[in-house]
Amino acid sequence: TQHQFNARESDWGFTSFMPLSELYDPGKGFLVNDTCVVEAEVAVRKVVDYWTYDSKKETGYVGLKNQGATCYMNSLLQTLYHIPYFRK
Repeated sequence: TQHQFNARESDWGFTSFMPLSELYDPGKGFLVNDTCVVEAEVAVRKVVDYWTYDSKKETGYVGLKNQGATCYMNSLLQTLYHIPYFRK
């Protein structure tokens, strides 16, 4: 998986990586001689600061900010777009 860490999201995690029963299953091969090797690849890249990115300035378009109860907005706007009166 991927995640971009920033000042507003400095931590991020998983509630569950895998069931312990799967880790302990000899047939899976995760534990060998009572040892489990975990590897992680971490890359530090120069990225755009998405909190200050101005999409209207860059693209000419604006987006909707999800305020929690706006999940219906995308389908509503698509429906309205397909009504010829609203495309004038």
